[in-house]
Amino acid sequence: MVKRFLLLAFVLPIVLFAQEKEQIVKKGLLRTTGTISFGQLTNHQQTNLYLTGNTEYFTNEHITARGDIYYYLKSGDKQMLNQNHQLFAGASYHINSTSKFVPYIGIQPGIAITQSNEVSIDMKNNVTVTPLISSVTGFNYFASKWFHLFIDGRYVAGKHTSNHTPISLNEFRLSFGLGFNLNVLTKN
Repeated sequence: MVKRFLLLAFVLPIVLFAQEKEQIVKKGLLRTTGTISFGQLTNHQQTNLYLTGNTEYFTNEHITARGDIYYYLKSGDKQMLNQNHQLFAGASYHINSTSKFVPYIGIQPGIAITQSNEVSIDMKNNVTVTPLISSVTGFNYFASKWFHLFIDGRYVAGKHTSNHTPISLNEFRLSFGLGFNLNVLTKN
């Protein structure tokens, strides 16, 4: 049994390194993810929970067009917002596209549909559309041509303004999980 294990321990790395390594990150790669995100408001003691999805298309090895959507699920005991659904679109720059570990940075403008938790005397609906700006950084680890692992950090800046007290939407967010890849361009 030990001999088989030692043989496997020596042969397996040779077989793995002998395989031809295909560059995964290239023009035409479409990657998508779906996960749960956690956010911490910077001006309030509140942690938010979101159902998150994003899609990213590589226009070349370094530049991508990216869209993200955040569906607000809930926050802690001090819930200030009934709604805080957000949509972002922008670009990212991928720093090292020749390896499997690919860090990136990006900027995305966006909008939010927000509603404060305050009760209005005049019973007016305080749902507003709020402009946002966001910076994003993280990395993808492309384990194969079909899937990748990712960690994504984001800072969101904006303010809910309605006929009630303005609420800062400034927030740090963290997302991580498994994503899927598809090369939408065929080989020439």
